[in-house]
Amino acid sequence: MRTIAIVPIKALAETKTRLAAVLDAPDRAALTLRTLRAVLTALDMPGIAARIVVSPDETVLREATLAGAEGLRQRDTGLNEGLAAARARAGELGAGAILIVLGDLPLLARDDVAALLDLADRPGVVVFAPDRHGTGTNALLLTPPDALPLSFGAGSLARHRAAAGARGLHARWYDAPGTALDLDTPADLAALDALLSGVGGVAGG
Repeated sequence: MRTIAIVPIKALAETKTRLAAVLDAPDRAALTLRTLRAVLTALDMPGIAARIVVSPDETVLREATLAGAEGLRQRDTGLNEGLAAARARAGELGAGAILIVLGDLPLLARDDVAALLDLADRPGVVVFAPDRHGTGTNALLLTPPDALPLSFGAGSLARHRAAAGARGLHARWYDAPGTALDLDTPADLAALDALLSGVGGVAGG
C-alpha cells in the first residue's frame, strides 16, 4: 500500500503564538523550522512513498524541498483546507493511504512511524495518535485517504473518532511520547525539557 505523509505548517509569522510569553517571534519561527526538520527526518523511511509539506509560507516550502519533500503552497486559509489540498495531491501521486503528522512533534522517531504503518494493515483502518492531553489528534493514518472528513483543531480527537464510528471503520490507537508531545504552550516546552533531562515524564493535562 502506497502511503504518503502530509505535514501542515502555518505561516511562520503566525506560528506558536501561545509561546509568545517565553519566545519572541524569530525564536518561534526557528523552533517551527527545527521541529519540521525532525518530523521530516522521521518520515524519511521505507513505507513512506512521499512526503508533502503544505504551507502558505515560502520559507517553510524551501525547507521542505531541502529535506527532499514536496512543498505544496496553501492557497486557502485554515488547517483543514490546507490538508484537503494536500490529500488531493496525494491522490494524484497514487496514495493508497495517507499519514497526516503535525509538524511540531520534536520527539517523533522512525520507530513511531513504523508502528503507525504496521497498525494500518488493511483498507478501512484508521489509526489515531492523540496528543498528551487526549483531546487533539497529532497523527492520523487513513486507509483509504478519503476514509474520514478532516476535522483538526481543538477537540479534534472526539470528532475524528465519532466520524470513524459512523462510517464503520476499524479504529486503532498509537500512544507514545514521540506522537503525544507537541509544542504549543510553555508547559509543553517544560515537559520536553523534563523528558530530555530524564527528570519526570510527559505530564498529562
